[in-house]
Amino acid sequence: MYLLPPAFARDNTPMSAPARRPAPKPWPMKWIVVAIVLFVAGYTLVNLYFRKPGRAYRPYQDAQDRATTARLLAAGWQKVPVDTRVPAEKPADASPPAAVTRASPGLGADFAPNFAEPPRLLASIDRVVAPAAVSRDAGYSAYFTASLADLKAQLGELTLYRRDHEFVLVPAIEPLPGRELKSRWNDSTYWLHFATSGLPPGRYQMRIVANGPAAVWTFEVR
Repeated sequence: MYLLPPAFARDNTPMSAPARRPAPKPWPMKWIVVAIVLFVAGYTLVNLYFRKPGRAYRPYQDAQDRATTARLLAAGWQKVPVDTRVPAEKPADASPPAAVTRASPGLGADFAPNFAEPPRLLASIDRVVAPAAVSRDAGYSAYFTASLADLKAQLGELTLYRRDHEFVLVPAIEPLPGRELKSRWNDSTYWLHFATSGLPPGRYQMRIVANGPAAVWTFEVR
């Protein structure tokens, strides 16, 4: 076997092998945790400071909403401010009560074409308690009991539309946050109120739509 001669420096002395550098020591775990906490805290503060208030931008949904608004305005419908809540007490019968009848299910043939994307509606409107007449300065209040077909959903936004002497209330549902959350009951009672001071005296029709038959009644503004 042929052996290679050792390497020599310029002064004919053998060269030693280069010394190995010691491996760098890893960061202590506590500093890694501190760095992660500082990053998350800083990101959260920047996000909260610069984020615009309100819901996040939804390009598709916002485009559908704009198209629906344009169609409703073109058809003569306008939104009416309405206050809504879930009442803690059981509503008493109105005096005198309005006579409630039933109409076609869904948004109705006269109202549905105005929506670029149909809203998700309640399963049914089960009971309505509403007065047959109100004074202009009192405002109009009504209660209605509705049912859900899916316990993983909840009542979201209630939107009131008006065209001349006709009102349509659209209760839209939305999914509950989280996969495991469910409603305890599939029905509940809701309260709505809107101002009548800007309405001319006369008789008006109110309709609450759902997947089942709509609830319809008339009331007088004096």
